[in-house]
Amino acid sequence: MAASLGEADDMVEVCEKQGAKLAIGHQGRFSAVNTEIRKLIRDGAIGEPTLLHRRSKPNAGLLNIGTHLIDGIRYHLSDPETLWVIGQISRTTDRWERRTRCEDLCTGLICFEGGARGVYESDLPQPLLPAATVYGTTGQIKAMEGDVLLQNDKASGWKEIQPPAEGSDQLQELIDWMEGKIAEHRSSGRQARYTMEIMMAIYESLRIKNVVEMPLKTRESPLELMVEDGTLPVLKPGRYDLRHPFPEQQK
Repeated sequence: MAASLGEADDMVEVCEKQGAKLAIGHQGRFSAVNTEIRKLIRDGAIGEPTLLHRRSKPNAGLLNIGTHLIDGIRYHLSDPETLWVIGQISRTTDRWERRTRCEDLCTGLICFEGGARGVYESDLPQPLLPAATVYGTTGQIKAMEGDVLLQNDKASGWKEIQPPAEGSDQLQELIDWMEGKIAEHRSSGRQARYTMEIMMAIYESLRIKNVVEMPLKTRESPLELMVEDGTLPVLKPGRYDLRHPFPEQQK
């Protein structure tokens, strides 16, 4: 959505003042699998949700793939309030992505209202966990290549569920929102802003060396602040961009 919470807040504010509709491309909210997982959790299929784990693909960055995975955790839990975040990152190279500074590796622990925890990790050492999993007090849910696997105390073994097709997509839902047919786009700017807040809180946790109690107050990117003040010095010189190479990368 943006590169700092302040930028995200400004986007939401100006759109609301002008009566404009702001939607962000968190397309995972329109996945049949993700919507089915959200429904199963909401209906109590695994009791109370306790832990959701997501691992990013390599060389992606928190603001790239991380935003989708963390937003997906929120969507699965029906978008609860965030209580606190603790995180750790490393940045010893001059790594960028889309001309925005990027961390080398990252992990975050997010506590949501009700006590469920979300764990996000990127570029951490192996071994890998085999599948995206939601743990609950009475069962588990796994997402597996278009299907959902459910295990709970009502039956032995795993039950395979084929989710029904989604009835809408990002564009159609935006049109419906503009025409007043629905109250809000499921990936509205305001929803995406809460995901931005979590990501910036992961950075902020390292900056303040503590748990970040929500709401987050820091408008600037804590990552940028730490690079500029020398908290995260570049130990391996030579800037490089993961998506759009700098001119010196192309030589």
